[in-house]
Amino acid sequence: NLNLHHRRRHHTQAETIIGGNELGRKVMEEARHSAIQFAQSHGRKPSLAVITVGTLKRYTHASRRVQLYSNHSQSWFTKTDTGRANGFDVTEIQLDAETTTTDKLLSEIYKIRDKVDGIQIMWPFPPHIDSARVFNAVPVEKDVDGIHYIGQTELGKEDAYPPVTPAAAMELMKEYGVNPRGKHAVVVGRSPIVGSPVAYMLRREGAAVSVVHRDVEDDILKELVGQADILVTCAGNPGCIDAEWLKEGVEVINVGTTFSEDFDCLVSDVKGDIGSKASRFSPVPGGVGPISSPMLFRNTVKAAWDQANAGESGWKKETASIRKSFHFDSYTEALEFMQKVDKLSTVMDHHAGIRIVHKCVKGVDLEMSFFSFDAKELTEKDFDAAQAVDLIHGNNQIKMSDFSYNLQEDAVAKF
Repeated sequence: NLNLHHRRRHHTQAETIIGGNELGRKVMEEARHSAIQFAQSHGRKPSLAVITVGTLKRYTHASRRVQLYSNHSQSWFTKTDTGRANGFDVTEIQLDAETTTTDKLLSEIYKIRDKVDGIQIMWPFPPHIDSARVFNAVPVEKDVDGIHYIGQTELGKEDAYPPVTPAAAMELMKEYGVNPRGKHAVVVGRSPIVGSPVAYMLRREGAAVSVVHRDVEDDILKELVGQADILVTCAGNPGCIDAEWLKEGVEVINVGTTFSEDFDCLVSDVKGDIGSKASRFSPVPGGVGPISSPMLFRNTVKAAWDQANAGESGWKKETASIRKSFHFDSYTEALEFMQKVDKLSTVMDHHAGIRIVHKCVKGVDLEMSFFSFDAKELTEKDFDAAQAVDLIHGNNQIKMSDFSYNLQEDAVAKF
């Protein structure tokens, strides 16, 4: 019995509801205004590509959800229309789950990624798709759904684009003054796109974080939920949490939602009367959901500005190659850099073309290029190698094994 009307016994609804509708409108309006400014400055709209393989379960009732709770100018389920209404160009690519291989999906990413400012790869994938290769093919500067967020943040890049739904949850908490610092936050769910990153974000905000998931026994789930000062539900499993388990005064952020055909509405992961225990909670619908799409477009317009201002990464794309010039004050420094690149190239089995120009007292210019001799187009390895070289040049520590490949003999580039 899913109680769909959560009520608070001791406080008014206005005091207890952490609503996201107004915040979602605010974030989208900010993104729209920035997109208009970008178009005026650069003669084109910020652009987003959304790639989906197969039919996602959560999209089964997409039309009905838009009809009930949203509109085509701000919905997660109508990104082309939402983009058009707010000054963005959106390309949605739908691939067949049965016939799409990892290589075919990678090919689609390679074809589109130089034509757009941001890329969103919809998750989950069919089981035969190599998700690590796919995610790695999304350039960091175009990663508007935060695939690389945790890794980039750990490397010190504080302005990495965050995953949009976790970011929406955190933005909602910030808006209402839900402060995680020093509190016990319990996250129910561990998906790579919601549960894991929101747990990471909460930890960065100073919370002691527990993550529970389907492999945790029910009695442990109940015990940890009952200890939470802040509970973030993102399991997408209706009724997996009983409101009776909640600690008095807990603040609940409902992220996981499921459309119920029986009730013709969205339901949360919590069954029962949340308001009987929680001091505040985000409703379903009307909580985190209205903020997710605006956060995606916020990231996209920021990516457009960032790439325009930075002149991309500095790597210039030419016919089947990319190249970049590095300057060093001395020949010794240039040689040391080349040795580091050579070590990386040996691990990757993908060596750079190098041209050295010694300018005497003015130092050394080192021009580096990557290309695959037998390939007609740039490959995943070329962009990975360029990214790794940038990390080396920035004196960042990288794990060489992260860039190694197991290739068939006929796939190895020849020079």
